[in-house]
Amino acid sequence: MSGRLRILLIILLIVFAVFLARQIHKKKVDIRYVLPWFLLIVVLGGLVIFPQVVEFITTLAGIALPINMLFLCGFIFSLTIIYSLTITVSKMNSEIKELSQKIALLEKKIRETDNGNK
Repeated sequence: MSGRLRILLIILLIVFAVFLARQIHKKKVDIRYVLPWFLLIVVLGGLVIFPQVVEFITTLAGIALPINMLFLCGFIFSLTIIYSLTITVSKMNSEIKELSQKIALLEKKIRETDNGNK
């Protein structure tokens, strides 16, 4: 991996980390959902700083270029994050549905109580 490419990747990772930190600071995103992204930044940063590890893994995996291995690792990790967030969204949708039903039942009881008092 060339020196220019390593510098570019490090800069991109730093910019992404700063962006995520600002989103947390502005309270636009909860920290528990950003932690996997920070883990991705740390892992990719380590692989960029220590390219020997990438070259070793690339050779073991039979991939032609180390940069391809880096992007593959990032892609797989990103898919993992997306899947975990999909699970979270599904759980939240179920909770919203349950809460909506409870609210509807409570409103019905209130209306029935009001009608019974008249």
